[in-house]
Amino acid sequence: MTSLNEVKSNNKKLILDLVKSKKVISRADLSRLSSLTRATISSLTSELIDEGFLEERGIGDSKKGRGGRRPVLLSFDTKKRLIAGIDLHWDHFQIAVSNITGEILVEETHQFPGRLAPDEYFGKVNSVFTDIYERNGISGSLSGIGVSLYGVVDTLNGVLKFPSHMHWPQIDLKEYLGELPAPVFWESRSAASLVAETWFHQELYTKKGVIVFINVIEGIGGAVMMNGEILKNKGISTGEIGHTTVDLDGELCTCGRRGCLEAYVSDKKLVESYVDLLDNLHLPKESIRDMAREISRMALLGELPAVKAVQKTAKFLGVGIGNVINFLSPNYVIIGGFITEAWSVVEPIIKEEVAHRALPGLSISTEVVKNNYGDRSGLVGAIAVAIRERIRKV
Repeated sequence: MTSLNEVKSNNKKLILDLVKSKKVISRADLSRLSSLTRATISSLTSELIDEGFLEERGIGDSKKGRGGRRPVLLSFDTKKRLIAGIDLHWDHFQIAVSNITGEILVEETHQFPGRLAPDEYFGKVNSVFTDIYERNGISGSLSGIGVSLYGVVDTLNGVLKFPSHMHWPQIDLKEYLGELPAPVFWESRSAASLVAETWFHQELYTKKGVIVFINVIEGIGGAVMMNGEILKNKGISTGEIGHTTVDLDGELCTCGRRGCLEAYVSDKKLVESYVDLLDNLHLPKESIRDMAREISRMALLGELPAVKAVQKTAKFLGVGIGNVINFLSPNYVIIGGFITEAWSVVEPIIKEEVAHRALPGLSISTEVVKNNYGDRSGLVGAIAVAIRERIRKV
């Protein structure tokens, strides 16, 4: 049996969801859209104002022809509750602070000098976070912290089970990040990226059905959402498309197996393909990620070796997407990462390959689109995860 506290919490979430959707709304419209009484709306919105979620935004217009008192409008309070996001890569990390609507107020990127042991790595993250926290005067106002990571993440227990690209054993995240000054919510980067898309751009995607996110970065990650929830098995996200096999005797993957899709689709693989077209020159000394992004941009401008390298990567990506469509028949497949920089080159290759690989009745029901944040989606996703979880805990 549902308790009164659960009913109250659910009603608060409903109110916050309506405010999120409408941006600015009156109590009368909240009552009408939620089917809650005006007295209930008045009581709950007062609590949400006291808790720092909502604020009175000003006076609206009275309904046409009705006259009477003009309504007081409500919106999210953008000053009282702040959120932090941390996106962790093997060679760098990003930290940002936003308000409850996701508007980023502070953002910094920090590089690592090379592959570090866990103590050094997380020590640097904690040190930088503390510095940002104190330097920007946000002490006492953080409501939640989202952390996105690449690899297999057990979000129930806060354990990085398979730290892909890190060469570590599994990591107890609570041990290394447990002193952060607000509740922490962990998520895989692809799952966090998918939350960012559907949380901040809910008007673009259906609330019912299946949405898949595929992230092309150091490797290729994936996540699946069904009816608004990330699919998980005991806290671990499904959708590790990067480690599906596309060639039994293929190239060696970072996971130690051969023929994984990730062995053919990654920032490093794109750079290698590009260099091969330039008489096998050595890999550049710059960041592989930055070079992959630059190759994608050059492809967009029509530079022939860049176009060919991107097309090769896109073809393998299309094979993976075709497999996803055959298995899940999702409403959307959202592509993120550096490769979206060359979307006008990538999109037709992916669609051609999907049409060839996916069953006709399935491929026409799936829309393949690029994401809204490029390769910043992990950072924005960390923020979105923290906002969503804080709102869910009202």
